[in-house]
Amino acid sequence: MSGHIPNLFDDERSPEQLKAVGKSRAVKKAAPAKAAPDKAKEVAESIAVNTDDGKHYYSIGEVATMFKVKTSHIRFWTNEFALKVRTTRKGDRLYTPAQIRELQTIHHLVKEKGYTIAGAKAKLKEKKKLP
Repeated sequence: MSGHIPNLFDDERSPEQLKAVGKSRAVKKAAPAKAAPDKAKEVAESIAVNTDDGKHYYSIGEVATMFKVKTSHIRFWTNEFALKVRTTRKGDRLYTPAQIRELQTIHHLVKEKGYTIAGAKAKLKEKKKLP
């Protein structure tokens, strides 16, 4: 048995290897780019095309794909902005074209303009007061 006590300074690894020990393995996500005005126009046109097909009701999944968001966003906005949607016996939410247009306004304010939920509510309330 040797009398040598190992310590941190006896390490034969390079400084790069020592620095790599404490690094996280998590992948960092890139910051989302701001939506261009063209994109808002493109989304509005795609929604107009999708709602002109003669259907009276759209499922939450169809609405979510129109806006390219998750269904949880649509469900949250429905609850927060007190939209009265029709539900099936199973509990599925069905949206009319008028409700989709209202959701389009909410999507524009929250996702594209960067409003908070409270700010979007105030803006919609202000918009309803105008003649």
